[in-house]
Amino acid sequence: MPIHFDRSVCCNLNETASREWLITNGLGGYAAGTVAGMLTRLEHGLLVASMPGTTTPELLLAKIDEEVLFDERTYTLGTNEYRDGTINPSGFVHLETFRLEEGFPIFTYRLGGIDGIMLEKRIWMPQGQNTTYIQYRVLRTTIFDGKGYHKGGIAVEHSRGSSSFADHTDGSRRTLSLTLLPLTAYRSHNQPQYGNQDWHFQMHQHRSDEKIATDEQHGSMMLPKGVVGCTVRAWDKAQPYHIFVVGHPDSQITFLPTGVWYWNFLRRADSAEGHPRTDDLYLPGVIRATLWPDEDATLTVVVSAEEIASLQLRPNRINLSYARAVEYQQSLLQNSQQAQRFFGEWGEVAHAKRISTLPLTVTPDPYNGGEELLTMLLQAGNRFVTQYRLPQNEFTGDQDVLFGRTEGFPMILANYYAMENSTRDALIALPGLLLTSQRYDEALRILQALARYFKRGLLPDRFPLPYSTLTDEDYGGVDTTLWFFYALDAYVRATRNYELLEDLYYKLGECIDWYLHGTSNGISVDKRDGLLHAEQAGKALTWMNAVVNGVPVTPRSGKAVEVNALWYHALSLMNEWSQHLYRTGRLSHMSTVYREQAIRCQESFQHSFWHSTRQGGYLYDVIAGPEGNDASLRPNQLFALSLRYPVLAEDYHSSVVEAVTGSLYTPYGLRTLAPHDPHYRGQLGEKQHDHLQALHQGSVWSWLIGPYTDALLKSKRESTDASRQHVKDIQNEYLWRRGIQHLEPFLGLFSEGHLAMDGGVYDGEAPHQEYQQTASVLGIAELLRTYDTLATMRVSSHVKVGSGHN
Repeated sequence: MPIHFDRSVCCNLNETASREWLITNGLGGYAAGTVAGMLTRLEHGLLVASMPGTTTPELLLAKIDEEVLFDERTYTLGTNEYRDGTINPSGFVHLETFRLEEGFPIFTYRLGGIDGIMLEKRIWMPQGQNTTYIQYRVLRTTIFDGKGYHKGGIAVEHSRGSSSFADHTDGSRRTLSLTLLPLTAYRSHNQPQYGNQDWHFQMHQHRSDEKIATDEQHGSMMLPKGVVGCTVRAWDKAQPYHIFVVGHPDSQITFLPTGVWYWNFLRRADSAEGHPRTDDLYLPGVIRATLWPDEDATLTVVVSAEEIASLQLRPNRINLSYARAVEYQQSLLQNSQQAQRFFGEWGEVAHAKRISTLPLTVTPDPYNGGEELLTMLLQAGNRFVTQYRLPQNEFTGDQDVLFGRTEGFPMILANYYAMENSTRDALIALPGLLLTSQRYDEALRILQALARYFKRGLLPDRFPLPYSTLTDEDYGGVDTTLWFFYALDAYVRATRNYELLEDLYYKLGECIDWYLHGTSNGISVDKRDGLLHAEQAGKALTWMNAVVNGVPVTPRSGKAVEVNALWYHALSLMNEWSQHLYRTGRLSHMSTVYREQAIRCQESFQHSFWHSTRQGGYLYDVIAGPEGNDASLRPNQLFALSLRYPVLAEDYHSSVVEAVTGSLYTPYGLRTLAPHDPHYRGQLGEKQHDHLQALHQGSVWSWLIGPYTDALLKSKRESTDASRQHVKDIQNEYLWRRGIQHLEPFLGLFSEGHLAMDGGVYDGEAPHQEYQQTASVLGIAELLRTYDTLATMRVSSHVKVGSGHN
């Protein structure tokens, strides 16, 4: 198990409160918290549901605090921090181990000392449901090895056959009484809830063997024996949600209504970042049950915003739900390593691709370590892919045509927990996130959906949702359209789906025309040199778009280096695509304008962007800006090398890579500004204002490790004498190992902060502290793409790395 903490970490509040877990349901809903069990940010909760037709997830169940009566002693397992800094209770002190099993958190608590018992809690969400399962099980300590594992890898001794409560009430007294306090809410996931003595949630209690109404389609259902719970509404006509408790028939489960507020929970992470600090939670009732060590004697809390009829409320079905959830997580790796067949341009099997496992030398078993990293990257990437669901009663023919399917359409979230749907981030992430994992259908549907929203050659900054209204203000990126060309090229090369290219070709040509003749936000090609210029007062039009008090921190007005690299790349792609479509009879004539514009752009780029220094040289970040040329050393110049059609001549590649490596490279990505620059800010800071000031002025972005690795591979391989094959082989192996070294630091990083995730942004100064506000899709996607690039390089170049897996 790649992520596992023993007692040396678990008993330390600072260590456990700073480590966060996250699981998702594929609908934009999630469950999240800390290893300590303490909620440190408003977005934490056991059920954060994304309802059909909504854009903001709702926090429904915040947490469950546990009290255990065992051997005539009461143990409180919850951990809470209040407004005055009081920690009460401090249940983390009983936490023996924490681990992630296929991404799902498992907590193990020791009760009663060495000769006591272990209580295990595991949490999971099934895909496609706004439902969370929280399951409790008593473990047999006789097989516990101190790390939470049985020799066979399972931490519970499975009984053979059915057993009853009476079989476990002998003199050993291995039973315990468990009291659960489900603390609930009904609010936006990122806004605080303040209680009121005049406000009490509506609660309808459900008992075992009771017939309850479900919906018009299913009528009613009988609750199985050993199941109790309630339906909760925050107020009249509010969306209801359900809390059910499923246990052994002999567990003596009871649900006692309470209806009280718990006040002033502190969110320490939000407090540090200047956000609202406290939150109030509501307790609809208290759950009590008896547990003992037995495979069948589990207690599972099922909290859901789905229809009751869809819920699994029998122990065997619940166990099957967990098995299927684990199987789904495992399938992400299996699918990526199995050759996928599909039909390409002429109807034949066009392409078969899989990722081979890379060895990581920082692990005892290099190939096992490489598989662990790939598994975590695929599972992390999957958390950002979500299906936006339309309300069932609001489907229309237009929506069906527009989004492809009435049950919803795929989206790529930019981050957690802001849940932004940035178009630019989605397009940059698409090749690594969806193509590497062979999720071609989702990639196709995203590209098709976005292509409907071109306006004056531009794409909106945010992914458009049904019923949302886009204005001119939403079209504020000079490069977003150019990233569409990049993503489409990656998709077409992976799938050979030239039918999509044919469908979009004329629309893409219109985009080029708009750029050539001028469009919104001062975006136009300078007719004197063929370079793309963008300047609009008060706006940051590139990916470095932080704004403080309405003023861009890094405006970059003028001709930005990566924008022109992407412009040249788009022109070159259009030239390539026009030739292909003409050769295959899909175009009646072949245009030469794209090649002519690309040649002119490249010639001007070479002449205008090169900045000579005593040490060699690198590229200006921006030319022809309000204050002239900007010689700030930034990573944006890497795109002049890393794209499939590099605009920079090969002779200059090595010098650029050396300059970037010397000043910008760190183990977790690239700095956004060189430390010697007077505007450099190496610390992100805790406050939002400080964070935005440093975001693109020296902080490290992990996603830039992708273009950096691409540029490194290109610059060195192009300088190799191809006539000396043995020299080329040695050089390839050296570059391949350098690339592996770029990935290895993240294996250890995934055990800090957002577990098995990438925070995306880090301090520019060592030790490169992660900014604890968000987990980023860009970092995960580019790490995946880099992994795939290196795996492909190993296979195609026959890099000699010893025997191992493929």
